[in-house]
Amino acid sequence: MTTDQLKNFLAVAEVLNFHRASSSIYIAQPALSRQIKNLEDEVGAELFDRTKKQIKLTAAGIFFKNEVTRILKQLGHAQKRANEIHKGEAGEIMIGHVSSAMYSVLPYFLKTITTSYPHLKIGLLENSCNIIFTKILDRELDFGIIPNEVGPDGIESAMLYKENFVVAMPRNLKVNLKSADLRPLANADWILPAREDGQMYSDVLYRLFRKNGFTPKVVFQSPNASTNLKMVSEGLGVTIIAKSAVKGMNLNIKYFELADIPAKVEMRFVWSKEREEELKEYIELSLKIFREIRSV
Repeated sequence: MTTDQLKNFLAVAEVLNFHRASSSIYIAQPALSRQIKNLEDEVGAELFDRTKKQIKLTAAGIFFKNEVTRILKQLGHAQKRANEIHKGEAGEIMIGHVSSAMYSVLPYFLKTITTSYPHLKIGLLENSCNIIFTKILDRELDFGIIPNEVGPDGIESAMLYKENFVVAMPRNLKVNLKSADLRPLANADWILPAREDGQMYSDVLYRLFRKNGFTPKVVFQSPNASTNLKMVSEGLGVTIIAKSAVKGMNLNIKYFELADIPAKVEMRFVWSKEREEELKEYIELSLKIFREIRSV
């Protein structure tokens, strides 16, 4: 099994037509058909259903296509990184983050790491926790900065910091909160992240609601902190969010800090266990920078 065979398999799987695929990769159709048949023999499964005029992928073929796509992408990444190391170049890292990280540790981290590695290219992706985990495991991201999530199997993490939650409300909302008593907001409209955006983070919030004896009426859902705060500013509801997310925000909001509850925002730095040795240098430097941030 060669990389050329795998690439040619993907060419056929993409268009589901041997003639069109052979034309696009400049190989004779009979030779391509033999190559695919040899590949099927080696895999031990039929990858294409040829019983009808229009071929289609079998269940095994669909699985094989997804895995081959992932493997070839990883191979390309490995080749590129090996070449960068050989040339003494810093290369590139991709970081996924939730929006609240941009209000706390991420700006200082980016400024500091680029000082240590002036030729290092850094790509950022703001998204939900689940998508960040998936992209780390698929090697589309190198690291993630996320709250209250330890991740699925294959993910390693380190705690960066803890901070208090705050309840953010429209400035003109007439309600008085005391300590961790949220019952005055039991009938309010709530703006929260979707539970699938971060299960453990949502569980922390919903345990707090249950402790106060109510289930929130959720009117909008977004994983983006600034989006949620802007909706609060427009009077569309109230939200619970990390304290750092409201600092410096010029919005028509007020907030109450939940300082007397054990639940905290726990921001974590995450990466793939499988790539720990490969990324060791960046992991060690990143955690050193984050420790410096906490001490400032």
